[in-house]
Amino acid sequence: MVKNGLLIAPAVFFCLVLGKVISVNPYAPLIIIACFLLFILAFIHSDWAMGLLIMAMLLSPEIDLGGLSKQQDITIRIEDLMIVVFMLGWLARIAVTKGLTFIRRMPVNRFILFYCIVFILATLKGMVMGNVTPVKGLFFMFKYIEYFIIFYLSSSIIQNEKQIREFLKMFLIVFVIVDIYAFFQIGHMERISAPFQHGSEPNTLGGYQVFMLGILLGLLTQDNMRQWKWPLMLLAAFTLIPLAYTLSRASYGALVTMYLTLIFFSKFSTKTVLVGILALLLILFLAFKPDFIMERLVSAVTPEYQENVPTVKVLGLSLGASPSARINDWVYLFHQWTRQPFLGFGLTGTRFVDGQYIKVIVETGLVGFTAFILLIVTIFRQTLKIYKNTKNGLYKGLAIGFLAGHMGMIVHAISANTFIIIRIMEPYWFLAGMVMVIPYLEKAAVSTAPSIDPQEQKPYMRNTQFFLNSSKNLAKGIG
Repeated sequence: MVKNGLLIAPAVFFCLVLGKVISVNPYAPLIIIACFLLFILAFIHSDWAMGLLIMAMLLSPEIDLGGLSKQQDITIRIEDLMIVVFMLGWLARIAVTKGLTFIRRMPVNRFILFYCIVFILATLKGMVMGNVTPVKGLFFMFKYIEYFIIFYLSSSIIQNEKQIREFLKMFLIVFVIVDIYAFFQIGHMERISAPFQHGSEPNTLGGYQVFMLGILLGLLTQDNMRQWKWPLMLLAAFTLIPLAYTLSRASYGALVTMYLTLIFFSKFSTKTVLVGILALLLILFLAFKPDFIMERLVSAVTPEYQENVPTVKVLGLSLGASPSARINDWVYLFHQWTRQPFLGFGLTGTRFVDGQYIKVIVETGLVGFTAFILLIVTIFRQTLKIYKNTKNGLYKGLAIGFLAGHMGMIVHAISANTFIIIRIMEPYWFLAGMVMVIPYLEKAAVSTAPSIDPQEQKPYMRNTQFFLNSSKNLAKGIG
């Protein structure tokens, strides 16, 4: 009787929860069925599952779950569900397959763990002190952790070079789709955005384009792309058009940083070509001086009255309304940070601000800021080490492309919350996993390289001995 009760109780609880979810969202049963099918896909064919995830990162709509909470609207994306389901499916696969592991030993692991511990403690403290709304704080903590789940999914599923090639193709296909979508917005919107983006988010599109452009150029400068070389070069040139129309100054700065990084770390012959292309682009820009770009750049240093926004002066130069408002926010939040300097106010514990670094230090304190800086520095150092050590053209191209994109995102994050923007960080952490797993792939390739069978060596040795003996006999005959 007790045994039957233990079996019935979870079923009753599940039915009650399911009924509540269906009352909020009538599509819930379809979502549950889809999740089950995706779980099976991740268990049976993980590469296909990852391909779907790559597509969903930029091309998935949002689901409103606001009815589940009376405190605030909660919105999730399709890929949020996919990430969790794929992780469970892959963990199930690991459990029944010998030799697989979810977390490989990598230098970045300890800093990911350090950062996670800090922002979780900071947010829990914020909830206790009343700075953070519990439901909102939990969802943001999950979102941060979700990026690292993507990283470990990518680095654990990839076992060979072929997978890296296939995943890169998927990323480039999505990149083409996003570029075309953005291009056809030109003339219809003042500032263009990525697909399925609520409102105008040009910074998000610009950051994504700069990062992917770094990957693309890295591959072109290092790997022999053969028949794909010219199409990818055209794609790189085409990307500059929608990127320009984002009117995102942060993205313009990130683009310059990304390209200069690529030049600095490339070999001399490639460096010469890249410098030549840069010189050509500068000449064309100065010759034509596109009005919409020039106006956007000049507006940053053109004083403009805006209510409740004092004009900020830097080195005697008066800034425009947008940068002035941002700097005023930074100053205000910096003063707020001094009230809780070590662990901050917790995720979402303060008002919204554009600027990753001030956001990190205010929300997670000096400890969290240190953890964050250590994480991005470790990623840089490890990527550079992989780039210098690998001899594989594809791996080298991916590493320097990611390195350039990483530097671009560091600059982009000065005036945008780059390292928490979903459309940028999901591709970023997936590709980071691909880069960090390269040493494992090369080690595995060496250990599994086919050795020459002793039986196959014998004819070779016999032929060599015959040749040496023949040479000696010929020398004697001549003598």
